[in-house]
Amino acid sequence: MRRVHARVVLAAAVGLSWWGVGGGGAAQGATPRILYLTQSAAFAHQVLDHSEQVLRQMAADSSAFEVTVSRDASTLTPARLADVAAVVFYTTGELPMDASQKAALLAFVRGGGGFVGVHSASDTFYEWPEYGTLVGGYFNGHPWTQEVTIRVENRTHPATAHLGRSFRIDDEIYQFRNWSRSQVDVLLSLDLASVDPTADGIRRDDGDFALAWTRTEGAGRVFYTALGHRPEVWDDPRFQRHLLGGIRWAMGSDAR
Repeated sequence: MRRVHARVVLAAAVGLSWWGVGGGGAAQGATPRILYLTQSAAFAHQVLDHSEQVLRQMAADSSAFEVTVSRDASTLTPARLADVAAVVFYTTGELPMDASQKAALLAFVRGGGGFVGVHSASDTFYEWPEYGTLVGGYFNGHPWTQEVTIRVENRTHPATAHLGRSFRIDDEIYQFRNWSRSQVDVLLSLDLASVDPTADGIRRDDGDFALAWTRTEGAGRVFYTALGHRPEVWDDPRFQRHLLGGIRWAMGSDAR
């Protein structure tokens, strides 16, 4: 079993208080709960089992939240959503959610709940345009799988404040369609000088390859990161702090 490197980094980096949010299910003063959905209705990432282990360890070490893992989107009912502060998707394809469940998810976020998308969460629900708007864009290929330089565009956000001006990481690098910089607040983007800009499969003419961003949906907060394809990335303390900061921000707790 792959070792999870979370304890020392998270314990030192994260405040343990919870401020409470209007749309989440956790009462003020209680540890908030998140639901981590890892269902694959299309391509199934091999990292999913490991990601569940890492996220559980992050929860235990940080005391920032409690996590429940589900591999079945049909369980996302209004009652279940009422019991959590945020949902985290690492998913693909057209998941088994009916119209009432989709409406409930949107209502949950718009009412103040948090939504976090990791990596292939953007490769999900192509037949549900409102979901693409919720996330901020749709996956449109990955021209590079290699070590790259990532620029930190927002150095004050809880998900990126620890990363400096830029950093190097080896991961699968996404590009997006139905995405506009004007519709999101970009946190991370690819430094094109670190890759071959003529690689096969590039579909963005503007050279704008954002890799993490935030947006608001009604009273709710949305955090998306395209990182997280490889197990080694999930074991990287930088990614763990990035994800933890994004989850806590989405839940409404901005303390680092």
